[in-house]
Amino acid sequence: MKKFVAAIVAAGFITAPAFAASITLSFAGDDGTTQVWTFDGEGTATAGDLAVPYTWDEDAKKLCADIPEQGEVCATFEAVAQAVGESSGYTLSTGAAGTATITAMEE
Repeated sequence: MKKFVAAIVAAGFITAPAFAASITLSFAGDDGTTQVWTFDGEGTATAGDLAVPYTWDEDAKKLCADIPEQGEVCATFEAVAQAVGESSGYTLSTGAAGTATITAMEE
């Protein structure tokens, strides 16, 4: 479940740079876990062989994904990061939270 949650969080966090072909993010959860995800600009987040589609509401800074066997999971961000090195806090609909940081972008 943690991988699915990180994927939807990351996807919403990186949607602001509209022209990026791919973006890589590092997620540091408040529980001490760290995960790295890459987003292809086509609406798919990947980590290893896991791929998750998502929707993003930029006005609400809210990302949602319908996770198989889990239902809809949403993440709300404090801010939308747009450049390498920028970070933002997030809170999931499950109550979990953490900080996501953009580590790479390709156009």
